Amino acid sequence: MNEKSTIEIKSGSKNVGDTIQFSGYYWTVKESNGKHTGPGSNYFSSSKENVYVDAEGKLHLRLTFRNDKWYCPEVRMINNLGYGKYIFEIDSLVTPLDKDIVVGLFMYDREDSVNFHKEVDIEFSQWGKDNSLNSQYVMQPKEDEAYRFNTDFTKKSKHTIEIRKKKIGFKSTYQMDSDGGCFSKNFSHWKIKPNKEYKSLNERVSINVWLYRMSEPSNLKEFEIVIAKFEFKPFNFAGILNPAPNAK
Repeated sequence: MNEKSTIEIKSGSKNVGDTIQFSGYYWTVKESNGKHTGPGSNYFSSSKENVYVDAEGKLHLRLTFRNDKWYCPEVRMINNLGYGKYIFEIDSLVTPLDKDIVVGLFMYDREDSVNFHKEVDIEFSQWGKDNSLNSQYVMQPKEDEAYRFNTDFTKKSKHTIEIRKKKIGFKSTYQMDSDGGCFSKNFSHWKIKPNKEYKSLNERVSINVWLYRMSEPSNLKEFEIVIAKFEFKPFNFAGILNPAPNAK
């Protein structure tokens, strides 16, 4: 469902297209208006060809080629949610993840450049390498200290970022089907302690697909990832109230 936003967005915000509703939350769709922008100096499009929510409520993010350009998708939640668990459920990929494509599940504060935008990432990419682990957990600016591992994208998976004041946690599981129903199988986890307390204020959860240092994917094929569900489970600390979700 794409609709023009009726929600107030800061006038200083750039590259904002339409607003969508996904998993009960409002998200702005990135639109670079035919200009290169980060990450990776890409074109970002808010077209329904690149971003849409289907009849089952699943979010589709598509890297597409048209008008001799590759267009990337990105969505960013309008509200800050605070301390808690940020959970992303991903359907199995229909086509393989090209080595030049990056999929990001992340927290980002546009205003806090002093603290590296409080960026916390789960990223899927081989970063242009033919033989490389395809996933990583990282809190900026410690890119060189990222925890790297492999994800089997032929399986459905669930990925969690836990934001606490003094600890950031990550976990990835496969969602497996069996005769007795569905069960989860953990395949990766990691925890880090920030150099200073993580102060939740203006960071927003975002999801994107982009090209890494390339003008096109190496296989020259369009790509799609489907986010089946996003879920937030708040942590409650004494004297701190998490913002109310922006669900209807």
